[in-house]
Amino acid sequence: MTRKTDVATRALIVTLKSPLGGKTTAEIAEITGISIRTINSIYVRAIERGLDPNHRPLTLRDEYLRDADRAGRPKKQTDERRDEVIAKVRRDRYGREKSCADIAGELCSSGFEISATTVWRILRKAGFRKTKPTRKPGLTKKMRQARLSWCLQHQ
Repeated sequence: MTRKTDVATRALIVTLKSPLGGKTTAEIAEITGISIRTINSIYVRAIERGLDPNHRPLTLRDEYLRDADRAGRPKKQTDERRDEVIAKVRRDRYGREKSCADIAGELCSSGFEISATTVWRILRKAGFRKTKPTRKPGLTKKMRQARLSWCLQHQ
């Protein structure tokens, strides 16, 4: 398949191609704009997954039409590691001032094998940004009194 088809299009293809739909593969290709080879592979895959095209009423289940599992390297980062990185940052006010390399180094020394880039990804996904939020100092009683007197003078 060159382009990914959504589940609704696959359901349409399987319905039209079944004996109940009565359309040829060429007619379905003309209707949907999808290649004949793709139409045939979608139909064959649905049958392999348990579709009985001759059964009445024709029932289309999600498992007949769902996306196939994708291959790929499994994630090395676990929830435990993610929680440990976030806890390291939130634990004290100095945690937010540390670089990703510092956090990764501390975690590596405590037994967690993790890179600075992975720490950065975890923090980014958790909503942390590279700048610390600025803290606005509160007003003292003397400052409040000065503001009030200024406002009263300039009414």
